This record gives sequence, structure tokens and C-alpha cells, in this order.
Amino acid sequence: MKENRIKLGYEVETAEEVSIRLSHLIVTGITELSGKTTTLEALIKRSGLKAIVFRTKIGEKALTEGTEVTPFFRDRSDYEFVKSLIEAYAKEKLYLEKGTLMRLCKGSASLVEIKKRVDEALAEGKLTGLNLEIHTRLQHYLENLIPQIQYANLSRTLTLYDGVNIMNLERFSGEAQSLIIQSVADEVLKTMKGVILIISESWKFLPQKYNNPCKRVVESFIRQGATNNNYIFLDSQDMAGVDKTPLKQVSTWILGVQAERNEVKHTLDQISLPKKLKPKEDEIMNLRTGHFYLSSYDGVKKVYVQPFWLDDEKAIAIAKGELDVEEVEAPPDNLVPSSIAPAIGLAHEVKFDDSRIKKEIIELRNDVFNKFQEVQNYQQKLAEQIYALKKVDEDELVSKVLQKVPMNQIDKEEIITEVLSRVPKVAGAQTYEVAPLEKIKKDFLEETKNKILADISSLNDEQKKILKFVEVQNKGCNQTFIISKCLFLSATGGSTRQRVSEECTEMTNLGIVRKDKNAMVYPHLKEKIQSLLGIHEATEQEQEQVYNHILAERLI
Repeated sequence: MKENRIKLGYEVETAEEVSIRLSHLIVTGITELSGKTTTLEALIKRSGLKAIVFRTKIGEKALTEGTEVTPFFRDRSDYEFVKSLIEAYAKEKLYLEKGTLMRLCKGSASLVEIKKRVDEALAEGKLTGLNLEIHTRLQHYLENLIPQIQYANLSRTLTLYDGVNIMNLERFSGEAQSLIIQSVADEVLKTMKGVILIISESWKFLPQKYNNPCKRVVESFIRQGATNNNYIFLDSQDMAGVDKTPLKQVSTWILGVQAERNEVKHTLDQISLPKKLKPKEDEIMNLRTGHFYLSSYDGVKKVYVQPFWLDDEKAIAIAKGELDVEEVEAPPDNLVPSSIAPAIGLAHEVKFDDSRIKKEIIELRNDVFNKFQEVQNYQQKLAEQIYALKKVDEDELVSKVLQKVPMNQIDKEEIITEVLSRVPKVAGAQTYEVAPLEKIKKDFLEETKNKILADISSLNDEQKKILKFVEVQNKGCNQTFIISKCLFLSATGGSTRQRVSEECTEMTNLGIVRKDKNAMVYPHLKEKIQSLLGIHEATEQEQEQVYNHILAERLI
């Protein structure tokens, strides 16, 4: 690095050396064809700074030569963070839930505490209508997100080594990956200097259409990071799906080959030249591997990016067109598996191919979980059989055994003593029929069933009739149709219509019917049952039983 600049490569045709200012930048182009990874690798090597690379998917051709470090995460529970986290999981923006989420986050210390508050509110059984729906959704989101963080081997200290630091996030879900990247970016921004953050798949972590925990911290990083010599290098196949707010702060664009017409136009839009001087569409579509259009403060140039392992002579020859880029091969040891973070006292890195070991560990882990499940199922069946055996009267048990044994071949007292000795005895006042976790699940399931039945029981006779009618019709029904064909009333206007409208609104708030803006009433009982019971792993048969029970007995 010289005067805060990094050598990029050589200008195509003239072979003049091209360097860029050390700044936030983005590299775009079709994966496998453009050479984005090689470009980022070269820039990192020549910058002389530490870099963090996130490997987010299995088989990803990313920077793999470096030191593997433990994923870092610091728990947060502020409203903006939790909101962005849930929106990333739901792939949609929160609207109705905002106020409830603000109250739940206020004064909380962790995601677990927020989950506890949601659970307690639902357990009280006082929530109804929309409020119940919101808490149920939040509970579902947090139940799926929190275990990914709790049971992962995450570090609370971010330790970086010279050169490339690789954070392997392959085993995490997309939401958990976002949490880790957000934590790392925030920690680097607040506590470190001279670090480059590489965010591949930018469309995934900086999405245009919905929120993500990474978006706010990346915006702050781009605005403030350069003060401490911290920079973000973005890598994206295209720009259409990437949020434009952080992109507006990026000053260096390295634009590679594109094939899709809209992406070609997006690429041309980023080239800061008058329209007449911009490249043609076919020039973008025919860029060779390693060839990019550089658009920066210093102007626009077509550049061949020199890989860090390629000598100047060959790079110049490729830029001049005297050597085909396809004829130059990377050394076989260019992309090697990550080394483990060096232990104290070691003078060099030890590199080995651990892909087979990782695969075997995953298979062993799955096998262990399957065995645990088999053991739990066996314990459940055994507990049920023991409990059933304890309920049998001793005299009845002895009588049945004696019926099977010829009395002239064995002593009666001996067989009675033997049978009774084998009846399980309970040491203590309480016997667990099922495993504690299973019992808790069943308790929640039973409580939820009772809540649904209580809601149905609270309906008046007219509402019950309307509910049965709408379920039988299995389609949307307007109020005139309900009044005349269900309630058999001749007057369909005035106070009658007002009363029926209010009754349908109450049922909508309970979630057992759905009413749209045109006052059409739709069946929603099955969806409510599936939503509430499904959270507690109720089978389809159990859900159907509750539904049939309501129709057959509770709506009479």
C-alpha cells in the first residue's frame, strides 16, 4: 500500500498500472465468471490490513486461505435490533406488532427475557383477538431464533490475527448468520482499527425489500469506519436486490460481467461517464474473467485485476491482449482449507484438509440426536406401561396370573410373592408419567385447547349459528346472505344489519372468522386451531378432533 492506495491491476490495452484509494467498495459480476473472489483476495493481500471473511454456505468458493476464528456474537434486546431480526426471519416488515414489540423490549436484557415476557402474557390467557395473534407470532419467531444462538459455540470475544480471518457460518441459518455478522461489524466499528470487513452475498444481508440486523450497522460502518481505517468490501452478483442506502456511500465500484439485461443497465448506470462515452451493453456482457470497469473518484477505466499470485509480466501481457486470461492458471495451493487459529508458541500455520472430518462429525451429530429421540420414545412408552401396571388392582393381577399357572405344579404363596415383588414401587409421593418436557408440552397444548373452547363458549346463540353457517358454506358470505339464509330474518337492513355486523366483528377479533373491508365474512376456525395448536406440535389428528368437537358439541 502506498499513500493509502492499493494496486488493482493494469488498464486494458495501455497496460498502465491502476491503483485505487483505500475506501469502501463493491465488486459485482456473475459468480464463477467475473473473478470477484480473486479481486477481493488481491486487494486484501496488498492492503496490509486485517480482514474478516464470512463463509456463509457449503461449497462456497470464497477466500479460504487464512486463519479460522470462532464466530462472535453479543446479545442485544433493543427494539430496533429485535425488530430487524424478526423481519429478517419473517421476510416481511412488521406493522401491527410494532407497539407490542416496543413494550416487550423496554428494559429487557436479552432475547431470552423478551421470549419469557411473551410466554407469560400468553399463559395468563387474557389476550384476545389481534393482541393474541401478535403475541403468538412473536412467540413463534423467537422460539425458532433463540435456540440457534443458545446452542452454538459462539465467542464473546472477537480475536483477529494478521491477514485473512475466516469465520465459518455454514452451519447457521440465514437469520443466525445475520446476527453474527451484525455483532462482528458493530464490535469492529467500536473497538478496532485497520480492519476490512468482507460481506459476500450482499443481497442476502443488505436486502432491498425487507429489514435485516446487518443493515443499520453496515450503514454506520460505511459512514464512520474510515475514521479508524476500517472499511467494508461488498461482494454481490448483482445490485437489484441490494439496499441502496449503504450503496450511496460507496465510492469505488468494480463492475464485472453481467448477462441479464436489467443488471447490465444497472451496471451502466454506475459508470460515471456521459451516456455517449459509456460502454455498450454488449461490452458489459462480454467482459472476460478478471476484467472490470472501475468507476471511482479518479475516473473510469477498464482494468485487468492482477491476482496476488500472478507476476507483473503476465498481468501486463493479459491487459494488452497478448496473453489469454484462460491460459493462466492459479497455483494449486491458492485456495486451501482454513488453518485453525494459531496456538501460542507455534511458529507457523498448520494446514490440513478437514472436509471429510467435518462431514463425519455432522453425520455423528445427527446419529446422536436420533438415538436421543429413540431413547426418549422408549422412556415414554415404558413410563406409560408402568403407570398402567400400577393402576391394576393387586388382587386382580394375582387372579389373572394364577389362571395361567397349573396350581398343582407351583406353590400359590410363592407365585403371589413373586408377582408382587415385580410390581414397581414408588419412592415418594409423585410419579412422573412422562418426561418433564413432554408433560410441559402437553400442559401447554391442553391449556391452548381450553382457551379455544372457551372462546367458542363465549359466543351467543346467534353467533354460534353464524359460525356454523360460514364453516358449512366454506366461502365468503356477505351480511345480506347471512341474515336471510342463516338467521332467516326478513329485515336485512337497519338495526338487524348493525347487530349482525357487530357480532361478526367480535368473532373476527377472536380469530374464528375473517372479515374483509367489504364486510364479507370468511371461515377461519380451522386456521385459528392450526395456528395455536401447531405451535405446541399438535398432530393433524388432534387439530381435527378439536375442530370436530367444536362443530358437533360446542355450537349446539
